[in-house]
Amino acid sequence: MNVSVVDERPGPPLAMALAWAALLACACWAWLAFQGMQAPPAPVQLSSPAVAGPPPAPLRAGQLVLVFAMWTALYVALLLPAAAVAVAAVSRIAGRRSLAGARLAPWLFALGCLLAWTGFAAIVTLLFWTLHDAGMLDATLAVRHPAASGLVLVAAGAWQWTSSKHACLQYCRAPFPALLSGWSKGRLAALWQGAEHARTVLGCYWLIVLLPLTGGPGNPGMVAAVGLLLLAELRLRDATLPACLAGLGMVAWGTRLLFP
Repeated sequence: MNVSVVDERPGPPLAMALAWAALLACACWAWLAFQGMQAPPAPVQLSSPAVAGPPPAPLRAGQLVLVFAMWTALYVALLLPAAAVAVAAVSRIAGRRSLAGARLAPWLFALGCLLAWTGFAAIVTLLFWTLHDAGMLDATLAVRHPAASGLVLVAAGAWQWTSSKHACLQYCRAPFPALLSGWSKGRLAALWQGAEHARTVLGCYWLIVLLPLTGGPGNPGMVAAVGLLLLAELRLRDATLPACLAGLGMVAWGTRLLFP
């Protein structure tokens, strides 16, 4: 079956757009609430400026819940456009095959994506928790050491040039043939296939979406740059050029941080 990319990429439905905006709003509110719950910084001792301040207080349960909610909402919002095409494809497949519960299949598929990305957000929450309690984050929740950000940028930029990245990207842009050939029966089949689709999406973008962890989840420039790059790779007719150009830029930026 020869299906063009244009035919498989209809505009995302209004529900997807509203969910995307709501998730970003939830991420912002969770970040603001977390900032408000943090203890105020200790006063600076003018007599001994070279002495480092006390370590930060460990995150409490309420703060950890907010951190998890922030990362979950942010990652689902960033990766949701990569699921919009697949959800539409699942709806078409279920309708063509007149499957039982065809109307439920797209929702189960989306739920599978959500569960997989929530699991990834839980892992990032644990990393954030470790960095915070170790005193490695500054007041903006970014990593204090530029070398750490530089390493992540170089790794993400190099990944943009690999064949695995481009194979995953082509699947994200045109998932209909793979979903059609690999479709399995069963009421929960769409749920597992949604989780598998989310895993492929993470394989394409996992290093890129780690950039807000080093640059700070409250950095609007960093979050906007990551979101625009993901949208460009998904929506532009030729995804190879923006992916490779972004890779060059990330490697150059990361190298400058590693060797100032």
